[in-house]
Amino acid sequence: MSRVGLICLAALAAACGPKAAPALTPTLPGDGTAHVAPPVDPPPPVGPPDPWAGRTDLLVAPAPPPPSKLELPPVERFTLPNGLEVLVVASAELPTVTMQLAIRAGRDREPLARLGVAELTADLLVKGTSKRSALQIAEAVDFVGATLSADATFEATMVACSVLAKDLSTCLTLLPDVVMRPTFPEVELRRAQRQEIAGLRARFDNAGALAADHVQHLLWGDDHVRGWILDESDVAARTRDDLVAWHKAYYAPNNALLTVAGAVDVKALKASLTKAFGGWKQRDVAPAPRYADPAVSGIKVRLVDMPGQTQTQIRIGQLGLRHDDPRFFDALVWNYVLGGGAFSSRLMEVVRAEGGKTYGASSSFDRNAERGAFVAATFTRNAEAVATTKLVSAEITKMAATGPTATEVADAIANLAGSHAMRFESARDVANALLLAELHDFGIEYLENFGVRLAMVDAASAAAAAAELLRPRDQVIVLVGDARALEPQLSAAGWRYQKVSFAAPIGARPAPAAVGSGEPEGKRDAASVATAQRAVDAAIAAKGGLAALTGITSITLSATGTIDEAGQIIPVTMTRTVVLPDKNRVDIVLGGKVPISIGIDGRVGWQQTPKGIVDIPASEIALLDLERWREPELVLLRGRDPGASLALLPSEKIDGRTHTKVRINGADGRWVVLWLDDQSHLLSRLTYDDESGAAAVDDFRDYRPEAGIQVARTRVQRGAGRVTTFSIGGVLFNTTVEPSTFARPK
Repeated sequence: MSRVGLICLAALAAACGPKAAPALTPTLPGDGTAHVAPPVDPPPPVGPPDPWAGRTDLLVAPAPPPPSKLELPPVERFTLPNGLEVLVVASAELPTVTMQLAIRAGRDREPLARLGVAELTADLLVKGTSKRSALQIAEAVDFVGATLSADATFEATMVACSVLAKDLSTCLTLLPDVVMRPTFPEVELRRAQRQEIAGLRARFDNAGALAADHVQHLLWGDDHVRGWILDESDVAARTRDDLVAWHKAYYAPNNALLTVAGAVDVKALKASLTKAFGGWKQRDVAPAPRYADPAVSGIKVRLVDMPGQTQTQIRIGQLGLRHDDPRFFDALVWNYVLGGGAFSSRLMEVVRAEGGKTYGASSSFDRNAERGAFVAATFTRNAEAVATTKLVSAEITKMAATGPTATEVADAIANLAGSHAMRFESARDVANALLLAELHDFGIEYLENFGVRLAMVDAASAAAAAAELLRPRDQVIVLVGDARALEPQLSAAGWRYQKVSFAAPIGARPAPAAVGSGEPEGKRDAASVATAQRAVDAAIAAKGGLAALTGITSITLSATGTIDEAGQIIPVTMTRTVVLPDKNRVDIVLGGKVPISIGIDGRVGWQQTPKGIVDIPASEIALLDLERWREPELVLLRGRDPGASLALLPSEKIDGRTHTKVRINGADGRWVVLWLDDQSHLLSRLTYDDESGAAAVDDFRDYRPEAGIQVARTRVQRGAGRVTTFSIGGVLFNTTVEPSTFARPK
């Protein structure tokens, strides 16, 4: 079906010069204050006496004790024969056990062409294995009142199971099963994609979430993983094979860490874990990719236009630090003083209590193994947006220049150390904190001595760290609000800015010719081209033979299916007639009620809907030409077009079957990648960029012969946030079609 048809269906710097010399102004005796008595302060207003004034018997809160080393429960550490590291915090206080497995693979390892794969893989872990269906897993969990969950973070994928100690066998059975043997059912993938796309679209109603995404992109740019903002087209383009490949690449025991906390016998647990994870084999795991830090120079301002907003979300960002940076604890302290200490922070004081600009402001920096961002955040009325931004920026500049006071440092240390100590109320809390520390190559000593290390910070070291880390002249600023209210302020302040729509994709994607659908150009040496040609020739023979395909003059087929867009599923029936070389008609009925017809005859086209008939613009006719060029029954012949060329790409698997991948490049820049099954030689998949430049995938299954030509009876199209599934009914080749079929209705 034409994608064009489906589209129709988706019915701070100021200039300063030298100071001028003081003016020589004549004065008379009495001018100034040299010979004048100072004014007398007016007496205070009369009111009821203060009952507490002058009291000497009041209790004074004692000074907080200096932080000391925490006494945490002992941790048992061992490694299973397959290389899986295990940390156990045994405690009999509660009759429960929590197992948490961390896979060292999260958002930070995703390539740009596969954004969203880590989260979707995690989502589908609990949706079916080779031993249990999603329903069977859910029933097993509910039967004993357990919990089983999986989620991908920036740095890792976490899989957790909690249960009463007497039912530990449930977690020992289910957690290894979902990690080792997930099947990633297509129906569950579609459901997970719909849910994630719905969540991404919710950003358009959340100015704060938009601001958070834009400040990361503006800071890190298009060439760094932190600057790649997930879009619904990324989620829609992910396939089951992406998930299978991600799981195979990173889900290995030597790339994982398991913590167990609660009422367990360590010796018996070790034996049980060895058996439960015994089938999980080690494999080589590629190291995480490294990216160069962006060059942040000067002030960059982005205005995200969100019409109708009465408030403006403000973010100021700059490069931060790594978790293992020797200045980390100093940064914790000065950031607590600046904006991390809630109502006791400077930012809160200046923008709320003094300025009256907003209800709140904060600052924070990422705590990741690799360098992250430092971001200050606030919001205010539109009329106060630039003034509030200046206030926040001034406080950052002040902190960089003078650092915190000794009193502020002491208060920050007391609060940070105290809140850290309160985190460990149970064995599970200790295990969770230890897991995160271990992922950053820290041990339990880090948790035990956290307060002691904080106490080593003083005003001088905090000030030095603030001066080194804060860069008030090298920052990015994002304002999300109504441009009609904000642009006059920005212009008056002399700020140069970039303006974007709130609904626009965040960040650029690589040009289709360079990457497209995640597919490279491929190898074009003589040997590779010969291999590619042999694969295509074998596919043509399996399809029905060169003579049969070149002899096709017309194709007529009928189909039923569904269009799934953001969770809205619409039944559709379709009849399509193609007469080579340039005639095409599609008749569609949506939901059994809405008929739509599209006709193309050479360079003329029309579309008929219940609202009437309109001509199709020439630009869309060109897009339909591209659709015909990718016609599934004839696409194998495209490599024989004048000026076309073949290239060989690395083989990949679909449902466990190896496929040779061949890229066909047309003389006019059109291209498509064929996925050819090495066993049947039939076409299983096309990947390409659709008319909007978004990655698109078409899958073909259930081949059956018709007039000697193998026809895929099940077809699934994915792209641009939409999934279309068709079941092909009748197929006719080389029938006589009346010319009036393509004529514009009167």
